[in-house]
Amino acid sequence: MRRSTITTRVLGGSALACVAVALALVFVRYDAPAPRTDILAALGLAAVAVAGWALACRTAPALGPAPTPEPSDSLPRRLPLPKRDLGTVIGFLLLALTPYSAHRLAQGPGGGGVFLGLVGLLLVVVTVKAMLFARKATTMKQRLQKLKVLAEDAEQGEVYAVRVRAGEPVRMRFSERGDKPGAVDVSYWHWIVLREGAREIRLAAPREDVARAAVRFGGQEGWLYLPKRWKLIDDELPTAFVADGGEALLGLTDPDEVRAYLVKDLRTTSPDCTARRVPSTAKFRAPVHLPLLGGALLGTLLALPVLLLGDDVPTAAAWFLCALAVGSAVTGALRGGGDGATRAVLSDVAWTQQDETDPSIA
Repeated sequence: MRRSTITTRVLGGSALACVAVALALVFVRYDAPAPRTDILAALGLAAVAVAGWALACRTAPALGPAPTPEPSDSLPRRLPLPKRDLGTVIGFLLLALTPYSAHRLAQGPGGGGVFLGLVGLLLVVVTVKAMLFARKATTMKQRLQKLKVLAEDAEQGEVYAVRVRAGEPVRMRFSERGDKPGAVDVSYWHWIVLREGAREIRLAAPREDVARAAVRFGGQEGWLYLPKRWKLIDDELPTAFVADGGEALLGLTDPDEVRAYLVKDLRTTSPDCTARRVPSTAKFRAPVHLPLLGGALLGTLLALPVLLLGDDVPTAAAWFLCALAVGSAVTGALRGGGDGATRAVLSDVAWTQQDETDPSIA
């Protein structure tokens, strides 16, 4: 696991920007004659930026344990709310727009006829649905609303807090009855264990956040924050672990595990202290990105005749090549975003594995 740097962020953002320009040029200059050197140049620059980004990620400094200063009675007043992974979100949006861009490229300046027009309408619907699904899958609205309550309580000067020690990261596999008869649905939960004496508190957060926190906080002490307005929050409570070095992990916890602290451990936060996010990490991982990049490269090669020859390629052949190009890009993304992504994150730290089953099917 390596730290994100200015170089990795600039090169990664540049690669996404070049891909976005290439897709946009299909529409902005749809009547431009072949060869489409503008699109090829944008894709070429994207390839160079991706190569530089991968190299920068592989050579970035390793993410090590956070410094461990002397314990302090001062509680930071400002808590950092989680930020969305914009790179992943933008990458998915570009992937969702790729089929429609390929369709427009296959149409050419002449429009491509009624059939390709109907296909275009279908792709618009599919693209919109994919974006809505992505928004639903990546939204953190409910979680952020709860975490904002905790951050506001800390900002106003009082939270419930207790000293704890950070322990190991846990990955739980939970099995329950599926939607279809005879089927089992499996979901995964991730948390870092916090210990106060013999008591254990599970601070749940996204998988990548827990992995980073496990590297930074393992064995360190700090403050467990709980909201002053906890009675106004349903179900899981917002929680923060603020290490003595000032870095913080925000997540959710079971109220039953912290109820003992919600009556007597009200503490005042210090306006002189501000907590920080755990450092972000470089995103490149070979099991995730090599299939994705390989699919994108193959897709570009398949679309190359259309980009170079334009109307000299028969409409049916152009449509077929562009369809294959889209299939290659999507297949590469699916291969990289499935088990490969899970294995890559799990390999970063030593997880404690747990298995639980819904009592109704146990």
